[in-house]
Amino acid sequence: MRMKRLLLLFAAAAMLAMNATANIRFTMGKLQFWVCDDGKSVYLNGLADNQTISGDLYIPQTVTDGDKEYTVVGLSGSSFSRQTGLTSVYIPNSVKYIHGLAFYGCTSLTNVTIPNNLEYLGDNVFDNTPWFNAMPDGPVYFGNTFYVYKKPSTMPSGTNFVIKDGTTHIASHAFEDCANLSNIHIPNSVTSIGESAFCRCTGLTIVTLPNSAKNLGYDLFYGCIGLTSVTLPNTITSIPAQFFYGCRALSSITIPNTVETIFNYAFANCKSLTSVNIPTKVKAIGYNAFLGCTDLTDITVPASVRYIDQYAFENTAWLNNQPDGIVYAGNVAYTYKGTPTGVLTIKDGTTAIANSAFSGCSGITVLRLPSSLLYIGNTAFLNCTSLTHLTLPGNVKALGTNAFSGCTNLTEISFPNSLLMVGRGGYGSSVFSGSQWYTDQPDGVVYAGPVAIGYKGSLPADKTVTVKDGTKAIAGRGVGNGADKVILPNSVTTIGESAFEGSYIKEINIPQSVTSIGLRAFIDIRSLERIDAYVDPANVALGDDAVIMGKPYLDDYYDRMGIGVCFFFQGSREMDDCVLHVLPGKEESFANALSWARFKHIVGDLSEGDGEPGDVNGDGLVSGADVTALYNVLLDNASVAGNADVNGDGVVSGADVTALYNLLLN
Repeated sequence: MRMKRLLLLFAAAAMLAMNATANIRFTMGKLQFWVCDDGKSVYLNGLADNQTISGDLYIPQTVTDGDKEYTVVGLSGSSFSRQTGLTSVYIPNSVKYIHGLAFYGCTSLTNVTIPNNLEYLGDNVFDNTPWFNAMPDGPVYFGNTFYVYKKPSTMPSGTNFVIKDGTTHIASHAFEDCANLSNIHIPNSVTSIGESAFCRCTGLTIVTLPNSAKNLGYDLFYGCIGLTSVTLPNTITSIPAQFFYGCRALSSITIPNTVETIFNYAFANCKSLTSVNIPTKVKAIGYNAFLGCTDLTDITVPASVRYIDQYAFENTAWLNNQPDGIVYAGNVAYTYKGTPTGVLTIKDGTTAIANSAFSGCSGITVLRLPSSLLYIGNTAFLNCTSLTHLTLPGNVKALGTNAFSGCTNLTEISFPNSLLMVGRGGYGSSVFSGSQWYTDQPDGVVYAGPVAIGYKGSLPADKTVTVKDGTKAIAGRGVGNGADKVILPNSVTTIGESAFEGSYIKEINIPQSVTSIGLRAFIDIRSLERIDAYVDPANVALGDDAVIMGKPYLDDYYDRMGIGVCFFFQGSREMDDCVLHVLPGKEESFANALSWARFKHIVGDLSEGDGEPGDVNGDGLVSGADVTALYNVLLDNASVAGNADVNGDGVVSGADVTALYNLLLN
């Protein structure tokens, strides 16, 4: 039985990313398919509701739904699990990804044709089938994939195992619990290694991972208590979650210069680790990343790190040796040792404040933040109940979820125009929930400077929410809750992570000013009927982390497998009826763009310049707000849409103000 690992959340989240990436679902015969983010590929999700299958299963290489043809690239987890009447299956070469338990318990399955070019094979895919049971104990290969070492207890003591040349993928859990494995040779042909592949190989001491292995799964060396040395590929961009968890003999490690993220629990309980040099590309260090590394005395944290999660260095010699006061890790204010009271001054040069750094420090009355500060982490000042005033410096870009929640006496806040993210992944309003400042905000859209963070009070009768001109960003879940229509001004550049997640909006516009749409921005919208997208998809970053503090709460192995993990327009309601309206000539661009391509109805019927002449702010209406927007254009030489030229003379000037007033009067 596979182990129940700590933080099963990682596996669930990653599997969700691959198994539910599409919002367009269709059936062909008994089979159900999900469309991937590229709009060209599909996952075979299994059988349609209440269907069973027996005899032969021939999985096609391509399928057609209406007038669209898709390539079948993957099989979802448990897709045909326990179909006891299934006797044979043909899987075409187009399939690159097969997830765990796909054919588990198919007790009549005796014949399988499997591709040679798999890039991911989950655990227990064919277990408890006659086809797999008939294979001899020991190494099992499926095409170019090493699937599993069958019955680890039969492996001889002190085994030096050589994976055969030409193998491209090592499946999930392939050598799990092979306690007698002392050495493994991995050829340069291997490009990916699935999660938990060497989990609890307690006899393994030295491993060299080839530079060809670009995709490495989480839990890879979990519980390898004898592991003393690992050479990592110089091509990886992260240390996945729980990668070395419990490798208590590991005394040193060289992290490649290509690494940008160290995920949760990556080195937790590596008790012999004495020093670590974090490379200069690393931006984020996850939750409990070095927890319990009791001998770790020397930590080098570069200036590039902008996000450190809670307990990242908890119970390390390095932290224990720090004097009382603010503890800094590189340019990040990591935590406070002791009990702060009165004025708290963060030193110049600090660029970020870690998650929960000063949580519960109820004695802080005055907070002085340096101009160098860019990011404030989740719950950084949670329940700092004596704090009454807050001035955020002019370069701050992001405030984490619940950063100032529970600051009951916080009444005045000064926000910088640089702010682009408030409450990552959660409700924007949660950042200040429980504060007097939030309580005192009037009904309607609530703004934290240039960011719309929520909505207070009853919606208008027409259930239309209009975000004011000058707003630069939309924070997570709040502005659209309960609204039928949301109108965004042409000043918005960032639609934040989870901005409209779970809302019931029917219509929304995406102004031409938008350059970034966050992860899960439109996920689980149950009623969306129309999107007016005035953007060029080539100019919009989807899931862009440019202003976000990393994402070390998820393992990114699946992100790099190339198929649909963007989650932008997924919903429990199928999107087949939602019409994406775009500018003429942009239909093909959207139809071929990641995530946008999943829309079945893309219509090029919008007007250049967001609609009517005079709609300067791009909110779909000609109103007094457009007068302000036009004055701003004239005074600040701001970039404008074509509709700022109200009188159509080819020049934006004072004459357009007169023309706009005439439009309003008439």
